[in-house]
This record gives sequence, C-alpha cells and structure tokens, in this order.
Amino acid sequence: MGEREDEVYLVGYAHIDLSWLWPRSETIHEICPRTFSSVLNLMETYPDLCFSFGSAQAYSWMERYYPEIFRRIERFVKEGRWEVVGGSWVEHNANIISGESLVRQYLMGKRYFMEKFGVDVKVAWLPDCFGFCWTMPQILKKCGIDYFMTAKLNWQIERMKPPIPFPHHVFWWQSPDGSRVLAYQTVGGYNDRVVKERILAQLEKLKKLHKIGRLMVVFGHGDHGGGPTKDMVERALMMKKDPSFPKVRFSRAEEYFEELKTLSRDVKFPVVNDELYLKTHRGTFTTEAFVKKANRRCEVLLLNAEKFSTLARRFGFRYPQAELVECWKKLLFGQVHDQIDGTSIDDVYRDAATDYADITHTAQRILNSALKTISSHISTVGGGEYALVVFNPLAWERNDIVKVSLSSIDVTNPCVLDLKGEPVPYQLIEEDGEQMLIFLAEDVPALGYKLYYIAPAGGERGFETDIAVRECENILENRFFRVRIDPETGCVASLFDKRNDREVFDGSRGGNLLEIYEDEPPTAWGEPAWNIYLGRRFEPELVSVEVVEKGSVRGRVRITKVFGRSKFTQDVILYMNTPRVDFELRIDWHEHHKFAKVSFPFNLSTHYATYEIPYGAIQRFDHSLDDPACEISMPPRKWEKSDRAKFEVPALQWVDVTDKTGEYGVSLFNDSKHGFSFEANTLRMSLVRGQRRGYPFHVYTLRLLPDSWSDQSDNPIVGEHLVRYAIYPHKGDWKSASTVRKAYEFNYPLLTVVEPHHEGELPPSYSFIRVSPENIVLTVVKKAEDSEETVIRLYEVHDEDAKAEIYFDKALSEVYETDLMEWSKYIKEKVPVSGNYVRVPVSHSEIKTLIVKF
Repeated sequence: MGEREDEVYLVGYAHIDLSWLWPRSETIHEICPRTFSSVLNLMETYPDLCFSFGSAQAYSWMERYYPEIFRRIERFVKEGRWEVVGGSWVEHNANIISGESLVRQYLMGKRYFMEKFGVDVKVAWLPDCFGFCWTMPQILKKCGIDYFMTAKLNWQIERMKPPIPFPHHVFWWQSPDGSRVLAYQTVGGYNDRVVKERILAQLEKLKKLHKIGRLMVVFGHGDHGGGPTKDMVERALMMKKDPSFPKVRFSRAEEYFEELKTLSRDVKFPVVNDELYLKTHRGTFTTEAFVKKANRRCEVLLLNAEKFSTLARRFGFRYPQAELVECWKKLLFGQVHDQIDGTSIDDVYRDAATDYADITHTAQRILNSALKTISSHISTVGGGEYALVVFNPLAWERNDIVKVSLSSIDVTNPCVLDLKGEPVPYQLIEEDGEQMLIFLAEDVPALGYKLYYIAPAGGERGFETDIAVRECENILENRFFRVRIDPETGCVASLFDKRNDREVFDGSRGGNLLEIYEDEPPTAWGEPAWNIYLGRRFEPELVSVEVVEKGSVRGRVRITKVFGRSKFTQDVILYMNTPRVDFELRIDWHEHHKFAKVSFPFNLSTHYATYEIPYGAIQRFDHSLDDPACEISMPPRKWEKSDRAKFEVPALQWVDVTDKTGEYGVSLFNDSKHGFSFEANTLRMSLVRGQRRGYPFHVYTLRLLPDSWSDQSDNPIVGEHLVRYAIYPHKGDWKSASTVRKAYEFNYPLLTVVEPHHEGELPPSYSFIRVSPENIVLTVVKKAEDSEETVIRLYEVHDEDAKAEIYFDKALSEVYETDLMEWSKYIKEKVPVSGNYVRVPVSHSEIKTLIVKF
C-alpha cells in the first residue's frame, strides 16, 4: 500500500472516571456537563467531528439534572455524529464481579440506550479497566455486541520494571464456549493528542504487526473529562490536507470495526482463547476489602430477592420491578472500575457505603416480604410452638446448617423438631451478642422449602452426633475429618480426611497459616493502592488457642494472634455430617504498607489451580514454574514465560487444587475475597492490605500535595474485617466433587421464616424449580423486563456439553430461548415442553436464558 492508501480513523472521546479522585457529585455537576457542553460546542463548529462515549449512568445523570445538554446529545446521536458506545451501565470491573453482574451491566446499559436513543450498541468500550475475564466474549455476543475496545493492555508493566507487552492490537477474542468478538487494543492510549509523529509511529507498528494500514486513534483529554479540543481538531484538518500523510477521517468507532471485519476476510487476525490478564494493578483484587464484601453480599441478596419475588407472584405478591431495577443500578454503579478496585478516595467510599446500605435495606425487605407471602400459604399445622420454614435459594436439594435468631421466638429453652415430631440435634450459641439456634437441615428441596418446628425442650437433651471435641488436644472431629490445632503455632497441624485415608495439608508447615508481608513501593509513584510490592514475610505472634464451642452441631477452636497493632481471631469450625471445614477470621487491622494472606500448603503435587471467574472457570499455572522444556500443558494452552507474571490472580467464590493424577483435590471457598496465588502446591488467599489510595501529586498538574497524598484518610488501612472461608477436600477432581455447587451453597445459605400454625394449600415440603444434571447451575429466576413471563438463566460449569433438565411445579404453556437482553433479537428458539418439564441442550461453558410461560 502507498501512504494515501493507509487510513487513520480519528475517534473523539473524553474518558471520565465516574468516581475516582473526586466524589460522584463532582462528576455529575461539574465534569460531565463541562465536558459534554465543550464537545457539543466543538461539534457545532466542526461539522465533520465525531465523538464517542459510553457509560449509560452518565447519560442518565444528564437526562435528570441537565436536560438541555441531554437534548443536544440526542440531536447529534440522530445525526450519526455522537456515537453511543459501550453498552454497559458503567465502565465496569471485569474480573471480580459475578457473571450475573456482568450480564446486568449490559442488560441495563443497552436497554437504556435503546429506549432513549433508539441505538443498538455494538461496541464494548472499556479503555481503562484492569483486565478481562475469559468468559466475557460470550456475554457480549449474547447481548448483541460484536466488537470490543480497550487501551489498558498496553499497561503490561509495573512501575520501574521492564514491560511484558501484550502481543496483539487486533485480534479475535474467544470464550471457552467458542463465542468470539473482534477486539482492538489501541496502539496508543485513550487520551491521544493528535500528534503527527505519534500517529505515524502507531500506524507503522500496526502495519508491521498485523499487515493492515487502518489505524484507530482515540483522542481527547480524559480521566477528569475534557474531550477533544480545537487545537486537536485543527491539527487533524491539517493532516487531512497533507498529500504526503495517510488519509485521515473523523469517525465513529463502529465504522472502524466494520472496516476491520471486512479486512478479516483477507487478513488472518490472531485468536486469543484466554483471559486478558493485566500484568499490573494486581493489588486491586484486595485493596478496600469493605467494598468487595459489600458487592458480593448485595449480589447474593438481589438474586435471592428476585427469585422469591417471582415465585411469590402466584400468591398475589406484587413483583417490585422498579425497586429492584433501582437497586441493581446502584450496585452496577459501584462496580465502576476505580471504585470497586479500591483506588478511589474516601469521599467515594462514603457514598458507596450509603448505596450498599440502601440496597441491603430494600432488597432484604423485598426478600422478607416474598418469603413471608409464600410461608403464609403453607400448611404449618404441626408440633411445637412455631413452624420454621427453611428456604433453599438454589435449584438442587441440599443439606446445610441453619441459623435462627431467637429474638422473635418466645420459647424457653427451645429445641427443633422435624416433620414427624422427632427431635433434631441442635445447639444454642451466641453470635455478635445475639442468641441463635443452629441445626443441620437435611434434604431441603430444590428452590423450595421444608418445615421444621420450634418447641420447648423440656429439659436437657443429649443427641448422638458425629461431632467430637477433645479440648486437651485441640482436636475437632466428625465422620469426615479429624482436625488438630498446633498449640505452639495456632496452625492446623493435621487435617485428616477419613474417607480417603489422607492428610490434606503438608505436615511440615501446617494449614491456615497467617502471613504478613511488607508491601511498600520504592517510591509513592509506585501506586500502592494498585500494585503489589511484596517484601519480607512475617508470621503473627500466637496469643492463645482455646476450645470455645463443644456441642451437638458443631465444635469451634479459637486461635488469637497479634502483629504490630493488629489482632487476628481465627475460628476453626467443624459441623456435624458436613464434609468441609469452616473458618471465620476476624481482623482488627491497623497496619501500613503490609499485606495479610492465609496459606494452605497441600499434600499433593500439581502444576496448576482452577479458579472461578464470572460464569465460568479457568486454569492458571503455578507462577513459580520456569522450565518451558517440561512441556507442561493444560486446557486451553501450554505454559508460557508470561505465566510467571501471574503471581496474584483474581477469582470469585472458589479455587481448586487437584493432584496431577486427578485422584484427589482440595477446594477453597470464600464469601468475600478475590486475590489468590498458587506456587509449589501452596494456595494463598489475600485478606487485607494497608495501602493509601490516590497519588502523591495532583494527577493533572503533577504538583505535590500537602503531605504528599491526594487522600489523607486512614479508612482503607484500619478497621475490622470478617472473612468466612472453608476447605473442601474431595476424591477426584473439582468436577466430580461438585465444587461449583458446593461453593454456591457456601455463599447462598439457607433462609428461614418463623411462622405461626395455620392451614394452607402448600405442603410442608416443596420444590418450585429443580435443575439437573450436576454441571448445570441455575442462577436467575426473575420477571421478564417487558412482560409478565418468567426469565430463568443457567450455565454449564464443567466445560462439557449437557442436556439441562428443568422441572417446574406446574404445567408449562411455552418456553423459548432468548438472548441476554431478553429481546429475542439475537437468539430465539422454541423449546419443546412436556407438561411441567423441559430438556434443553446446553453447550460446553454456555450461558442459557429461557423465557417461561405458564
């Protein structure tokens, strides 16, 4: 190609971090209106200028607070010069939010853009997010998005360390199920300045790497907004007139991607069948623990509220769609990358705390009302003083521990009876100052309930259970495990798996070991809230080991340790008839530039671990491997040198380490953590960091700030944290052990309603929806967005083709598959119905959405 055959696509853009080094109010009332007004005025002056912007939340603010600006945007959208991109509610994190949160980002965002502008967004736009999960292309495709743009993969570098460059700028990005989107990693950044020499260098790099002479340059001031300037536009116009310069055009991003798609007929772009891991900013998986725990809690609560509100509709319950949508929008805003990643200022997190409290209050009220509505239609006549309705929010039958507050139960010395009136082993405990009753509920029906009864005990009861506690030896035991705590270290010296006649931990080190690392950058420019700089390792000092519970349902050993000004209270808990070991860790954290982890050295040998990611799983190598000649491989690829950089990786509810023989493994569940590392058969879970947010300088002027920091708050450093996690040893691999379902059970506990005795049309044990086989997990039951039908969503979790069998409690009229948008625009296929049952083919790792009519 000659130079004039090459072409530069100039896409105007203004990156706006909605809540980062400034509060949300500043974004709403200063950054957005200033930026949009400036861009709109520039577009009035230069009729060829195009501008692209995403984040439905920002448009929603303009619609509400600045309707005149919104109307001007509408006009330019209609003219085709203001391009709506992204399709998501905000520019979200794509590693540590749930798969359903990712779906809702686009469900809410694309629907808003279609409603307000009549635009079906085709370009995902996440220029500044810190890495992207492997499953994202499928979510994008099933939301009707064909293209993906980012600028962040250029950042494969720690401060003051050599780069490990991402190898592509144009590529097909593929999910485990085979879905693909055409992806563009900008050659420059997302705040380009339209400089001739830079553009030529970028074009040359793209031609050398991909053999194409088409370059997209995303230009305009950003982060704090700004957008294109008159000088930038004038420079571009001069380039257009220069006959020696490649062709230049102001463009929409979608036009560029359409050109790439055309070129792909003749040029073979590489395929990346993997996550897009960012080799920097790894600390953000852990920084600001509060916001990550609150996000997980609200995700669980909203899905439960939707499920039971949908089931309660048949009993006259009014589905609170508007309230649920508002809760989801608040949660989705909180997933904007800077905020949930923990790098924003304290003002942002004060606003976030209010949002999470609002979501929790509203969603819990909705859930309680829905459960109470269903309970009022159950025949609760039976023994005892009260009926206790135990609800299961998951779509398979399960056994699990139930906790019941005694604050609303007026029974002296209460006990638990089953449906036959027989006593059930129970235990009275105190938790956070509240009297509780716990027991093991068995065979609780899938997405349904089972009745128990609360009655006066009439004296001390003794139960034969499998729980044994030997105080003098610090040993807990049930029929599955024997756990011994070392009185000298406080670690789990032995976790013996009785079923498999095997020690779970490496006995030379012990498990559940607390580790504290120095974590201080060489200079403040090292972005301590973002990046990890592990130095010397310490172990907290042991204060005490004591048995604090010894009952029919559970035994509990408490280990207390201190480090610096911080205190760690580790409880090891073993429940009756339960094949896992639970841990509760309370941290009173007061350390600066320190990183707390908990480690588990397993008694097995393997080269990789498996991690849950949004709506899927991924295998990652032991980051300490360094010999490519060993030909280590795993799906979907062989070991590479760049795998050494994955010394801290993201995950959701579970991580599994299975021996290379495939005969034995151990899963780790958690309720709020996202940072993990695996090396030399040892799995570590990151707990809390003591890092300041922000920068030691003003992010635009580079002037030093008073005391050198843009956020003086100690809030991200000090405070109390409660972390729940569990070890689940198993025969075989994580698939045969049903690790995914067990992790859901850990995160979605059984729910209870105390109910008086009354008649009702529902029986004492009942299932509304049941799904099989084991590798199918149902996550969503909700009212459809645009109709009175019911939407269910499920996904395949073992990367194996399956036939999903779904049983409902009443006859079906019609069922059809739809897309994630519920538009039936990208996918619509009728599913054969047989009474109250459907059988649906689900491909390996596929997300499937069905609309159900009764």
